[in-house]
Amino acid sequence: MAWSSAPARARHRVSAFFGGQQANDSLWHFAFNRLAEVNEQLVRGREHLYFGHQFATKAAKALPGHAVQHYIDTLAADPAALRCSFAFYRALDTTIAQNQQRAGRPLPLPVLTIAGAENLGEAVGATMRLAAQDVQSVILPDCGHYPAEEAPGAMLSALKPFLGPWLRAGDGRQAGV
Repeated sequence: MAWSSAPARARHRVSAFFGGQQANDSLWHFAFNRLAEVNEQLVRGREHLYFGHQFATKAAKALPGHAVQHYIDTLAADPAALRCSFAFYRALDTTIAQNQQRAGRPLPLPVLTIAGAENLGEAVGATMRLAAQDVQSVILPDCGHYPAEEAPGAMLSALKPFLGPWLRAGDGRQAGV
């Protein structure tokens, strides 16, 4: 398994009700994205404003304009795409409960985590070590929340040797197993 973000674990500690400005700037979208419907109503027709802000503030360096526009156009073209972008956050309670149920059964497969040093960094690897014993962690320097877009070459350089044995086998099994 290759994993490139750990959204359920934040690197900031937030007080019981209000956090500091840095925590608020980093984490406000979690509560907004979990809302039942009003978030979709507020964002629909303004996808460029909302998602443009997210892409601009969570990246360590500007993402290519064509990539941002592609994502925004995709989310704006279909109400189901917008709804599903929020559904990930709405399902966090279920995800956390499922992870707690699985906590006693570590994943029996190698796991690669990839994270930007300017975002979650080693927290992604630390999170996956709670669920798996064989975890390799790659931290991409000068990279934020979007490794695939901010550092595509570095991400591929991390993925190729990790996935290589399975790719060479050609049938989804690790070569030599």
